[in-house]
Amino acid sequence: MRRVDVAIEAAAAAGAVIRGSDSDLNIQEKDSSRTSIVTAADLRSQQAIVGVIRRACPHELIVGEEGIDGESASPARWYVDPLDGTTNYAHRLPFYCVSIAYCDADGVAIGVVYDPVRDDMFTAIRGGGATRNSQPIAVSTTRQLRSSLLSTQVQSDDATVLDRHTGRLRTFLGVARAVRTLGAPALALAYVACGRLDAFFEGNVSPWDTLAGSLLIEEAGGRVTTFAGARRPTDKKADILASNALLHDDLLVRLNS
Repeated sequence: MRRVDVAIEAAAAAGAVIRGSDSDLNIQEKDSSRTSIVTAADLRSQQAIVGVIRRACPHELIVGEEGIDGESASPARWYVDPLDGTTNYAHRLPFYCVSIAYCDADGVAIGVVYDPVRDDMFTAIRGGGATRNSQPIAVSTTRQLRSSLLSTQVQSDDATVLDRHTGRLRTFLGVARAVRTLGAPALALAYVACGRLDAFFEGNVSPWDTLAGSLLIEEAGGRVTTFAGARRPTDKKADILASNALLHDDLLVRLNS
C-alpha cells in the first residue's frame, strides 16, 4: 500500500473514533495548563492512527502529540495530531481535524488533514499537487491585504507571548478585511490551501500541527515560512506564516515591524 493511502486510511479511522467519542470526553489538563487539554478522543484517535500505520510500516517512527511510538534513527517518520482543535471539540464547537504527515530525508512527502465534521479529506503529495476529496485545490488569488481574510491564534499563559501576539493582531486588524481565530491550526492551514483563507500565522507551533497543512499549501501554490522568511524545520517547534504567496512578503514586513 502506498504511504499516502496509509495516511488517508489512518485519518479516516481516527475520524470515526472522534465522531464516536463525543459522549465520553474525560477532559484533562496537560501539565496543569488551562490552555492545553487532552480528551479520551485524542488518545483513542492516536491509537487508531498508530494501528493503521503499524500494519503497513512496522518499523517507522511515529511522533504524535499524545506520545511517540517506536525508535528509529532514520529520517523517515510520521507526525500525527490525532485531534487538532481539542478545546473546540470539548466545547462541541465543530472545527477540529486529524493531521498526519510523512517525512523523509528531503522533508515532508505526504500530508493529510481530515475534517470529520464535514467529511473533508485534504491530501497532498510532494510534487503531486493537493486535493480536497480527490478534487484539485488552489490557494486564493487575493493580492491586497485590505481584501484578505486572515487567521491566527495563540496558546500560552506567558504574558510576553500574549503581548507580542496582541500587537500583531492589532496590526492586521488595521489592514486586513478580517482576522479570525479558529482554534485548529491544521484545519486553518487546509483552508489556506483551498482558498477559504488567504493566510495563517502563529508563533512557536509544533510540527504535528503544521507539517501536513504546510505541504497542502505549497502544493496548492502557496508559500510557508517562519516569521523571518526562512524555511521551517520539520522536527521542532517554529513560527509559521502560511499564505497564498501573493501576500507573503507584505505579511512578513508587518509581522516584523
